[in-house]
Order: sequence, then structure tokens, then C-alpha cells
Amino acid sequence: MDLALRITTGVLSGYMLLIFLRIIITWFGGSNMGKPYEVLSSITDPYLNYFGKVPFLKFGMMDFSPVAGVLLLVIVLDILNTLSSYGTITMGIVLSIILTAAWSAVNFLITFFIILTLIRLVTGLLNPTSRSPLMSTLETILSPLTNFSYNKIFKSSNVTYMTALGVTGAILLATLLLGNSLFNFLAVYLSQLPF
Repeated sequence: MDLALRITTGVLSGYMLLIFLRIIITWFGGSNMGKPYEVLSSITDPYLNYFGKVPFLKFGMMDFSPVAGVLLLVIVLDILNTLSSYGTITMGIVLSIILTAAWSAVNFLITFFIILTLIRLVTGLLNPTSRSPLMSTLETILSPLTNFSYNKIFKSSNVTYMTALGVTGAILLATLLLGNSLFNFLAVYLSQLPF
């Protein structure tokens, strides 16, 4: 059984590397890369397409379905590695692994949006009249979050975009800090469950 677990883990790790390669190539216009790209696509796309059908994984112009695909592989690999190391696994450990992996993905996304928010805030403060393509792209990506600030927090108040953006950044940072504490506590608690 140990050999089978190691082989399965190795195959899944290799497949995850192929998925990472596929994702990175698409950032650089991979569709014109010829036969090697077609082979890589034929290996990875059937798996990734399952996640592409989930509507809530698309956030504005961003598609997080590959993140969900990688996340599932990480969960399965963690479960197999734990089983291989200890010979047994409890439901509490499985739940802890799933919770930790899910929070890691959310943590990554929140950190990503905090960085984009900071970039937009700094450029807006340094050059408030700039309307570069980068600023327009950042505003498009951040608009669902800033719209939340406008609609839920300020309601009908007349606030500037920069104020709403600052509040959005503060909410994201608070969510990240509180979430880290809460999810670390829950993961430890779940891993100690006896069943």
C-alpha cells in the first residue's frame, strides 16, 4: 500500500506541475506554441474544464477556476501524504487539510486584491489625474469590491473613489488578519478530533 501511495503521489505531483506549466503558458499567449502546447493542453484541459463550468469561480474579468483545480489536487496530495506518513488518517485531519487548503486559496486572493488596492491607492495619491490603461484595468478588477463599499458601507453618502478604495483595502486587511487567526485555530482543533 505504501508503494501505491508513493506512486499515486508522484503521478499527482507531476500532473500538478503540468497544470502550473499550462497556466503560465496561457499568460504569454500559449495558443501559438505548436505541437508541445497542444499535447500539454490535451492532458490538462479536460481536468481544468470541469472547474471552468463553475460560475462563481469567475470574478469580474478574472477566472479563478484553475486555482480551484490546483486546490483540489493539493488537498488530495496532503491527504495521501498524511496517510503515507502515519498509516492512518482521521476525519478531523481530512477536515483540517480541506479547511487549511481552502483558506490558503482565499488568503492568496485577499492578498492579491490588497496589493492591487495599494497600487491603485498609491498611484492615485501620487498622480490623481492619471488615466493610464493600467489604472483603468486596476479599477475594472477592483470595481466589485469598491462597489461593495459604496453600496453597503457608505450607502447614499457622497464619498470619493479613493475613500471607498481605502475602506475596501482596510476591510480586506482586517479580513486577512482575522481569518488567519480563526482558520489556524479551527485547523488545529479539527486535526485533534479523535474520529
